[in-house]
Amino acid sequence: MIFKPINHILASVTVIAKHYLHAKPPISFAFGAFEDDRIKGVLTVGKPCSHTVCDGVCGKDRADDVYELNRLWMDDALPKTVTDSTGKVHSAGYESRFIGWCLQELRGLYPNIVLVSYADTRQRHVGTVYQATNWTYTGTSAPFIDKVGERSIERSMKHRYVWFSNTADRMS
Repeated sequence: MIFKPINHILASVTVIAKHYLHAKPPISFAFGAFEDDRIKGVLTVGKPCSHTVCDGVCGKDRADDVYELNRLWMDDALPKTVTDSTGKVHSAGYESRFIGWCLQELRGLYPNIVLVSYADTRQRHVGTVYQATNWTYTGTSAPFIDKVGERSIERSMKHRYVWFSNTADRMS
């Protein structure tokens, strides 16, 4: 499996087709996982749509550093365990390895970036992959109704996780 940055067009097309939301998120950074030159995973990061999220995570003085890991898709056919070069089998599969690689890339690009991400309870997600990659759990959001033009969209309860590129930020 090869991990690398990808352009926003490939990221958008892939998440619209493959991710359960089938919607394009705001994208500032995009990464892909490839096997035999075929895309097997996408992770995108962008500015959250709500300024209150940015302010609420680290305060107004650090709001510009807050981004959202807003899409993660991995091909369901990928194995849930990984064998390393020594032949040892690891229970953390490609998803955790891919996220870990992306976080290291982001740390190099933006040393003070703070990421927020959500695990959707409607999809029965609890954030296992965020727990496995050392994110900080900050609780759940309340379900709400979102008005988009004339439409009302029901938003489910979500588990929220935060990741700090600068480990000193995690302690404060």
